[in-house]
Amino acid sequence: MTPPSRRSVLKAAALVPALFGSGQARAVAVRPLHLAALVPEHDSVPGFTAAFLAGLRSSLDTTRIVLQVAASGPRPSQLRRAAQEVLQGTPDLLLTLGDGLPDLLSDVLPLAGLPTVAAGAGVAPTRMAGRPGLLTATLHAWEAEWLLGQTLAQRRLPTFLLMSQQDSGYDLPLAFSRGLLAAGGTLSGSGLIETAADQRDLIHRAQSSGAQHLHIQDTAQRHASALLRAVRVAGLTVSTTALSATPAPAERISTVTDTGSALWGGFQRAVGPHASHPAAALGHDIGLWVTHSAAQLPQPSPVALIAALSAQQFAGLRGALSVTADGHLSAPLALHTSGRAAQPMTNRPHAAALASGELRSGHLFAFPHAFPG
Repeated sequence: MTPPSRRSVLKAAALVPALFGSGQARAVAVRPLHLAALVPEHDSVPGFTAAFLAGLRSSLDTTRIVLQVAASGPRPSQLRRAAQEVLQGTPDLLLTLGDGLPDLLSDVLPLAGLPTVAAGAGVAPTRMAGRPGLLTATLHAWEAEWLLGQTLAQRRLPTFLLMSQQDSGYDLPLAFSRGLLAAGGTLSGSGLIETAADQRDLIHRAQSSGAQHLHIQDTAQRHASALLRAVRVAGLTVSTTALSATPAPAERISTVTDTGSALWGGFQRAVGPHASHPAAALGHDIGLWVTHSAAQLPQPSPVALIAALSAQQFAGLRGALSVTADGHLSAPLALHTSGRAAQPMTNRPHAAALASGELRSGHLFAFPHAFPG
C-alpha cells in the first residue's frame, strides 16, 4: 500500500463533504471511531497525564468515538510492547501522549494506514511529520522558550539560566538560549538545580556572572517558588517555565486557557480539580479536534480521517486553533506578567527552525514519562 502524501491528504480534504454528504450519511450506518490513546504510566510533571485524559474525555463525543487508554513505562521496550498491544485492537486513530514517542516507536507504527496524533508538552523543536498520516498537538513549550529568549534580549539585561535536573536533559535550554542569542541578548552563564540546598550558591553564581535577570526552567515547579523569593531578595528580575497546574508568579510565555470562553463552564465541571492544569486544556482541544473530524465521517477510513483532521479550524479552550501545513494543531501563545493582561505573541519561530536537527539535545526518553521510584 502506498502511504498517502501530504499533497494527496490536502486534496482529499476538499472532497470530504462531497464523499459524505447529508443524503449519503443517512443511508450509511454510522460506525463509531475507535480512538486508542497511549499515555505515560508515571509523570515527571505532576498530574500531567491525569489532567490530559480528563480534558480529552470532557470533549469527546462518546456517541461517535470509543476511547481505549493504555499506559506504558518510559523504556523503549515498554513503549513498543504497549504500542503493539494497542495496535492489535485495530484502532482508527492512535493518540500518543509524550514528546518523542513517534520516533521511539518508528519500528512499530505501520508505515501507512493508521492516522496518528502525537500530543505532548512540545519540549522538542521539530514539528515536521515523520511519516504520512502523523499530526501533532502540543503546548508549544519549545516555541514559548524561544520567544521568551527573544523578548528578554530586547531588554538588554545579561541573563543567567537555571535548569532543573529533569529539564536539562531535554530541548528547552537550547530553545531559550538560541532565542536569546539570536536576538542579540547575553547569556552570562547557566547552572543546574539539583537540591534545595543549591539555591544560595546558584544565585551567588548568577550575580557573580554579571547577570541582571534569572530565568528558571523548572517545568514541574519543584524549586521555582523558593527560588523566586531568594532571587527577588537578591535584586534580580526573574522569569520561569512551567507546565504544572500552579505556576510560580513570575513572567512566562505559554498557551492561555480562556476562562471567558463558552466552553469553560462545561470543561470546569467535567474535569474538576484538573481545570487549572495546561494539559487538561490540551486534552480538551484534541478531543474537540477529533470530535469535529469524526462528525464528518460516518465510516472512518485512514485517508478521509487524515483529511478531516488536517482541514479543521475551530475555537478551543486555548483560543482560535488551526492545523498548519506540516500537520500541527497550532494554538496562540501569550506573555504572562503579574498584574497585567496576557500579551499575545505573534512572532513565532519559522517552521524551518523547528525542524532543524541542530536544535535538539538528543534526549533518549519521551517527555514527561518518568521512571517509578
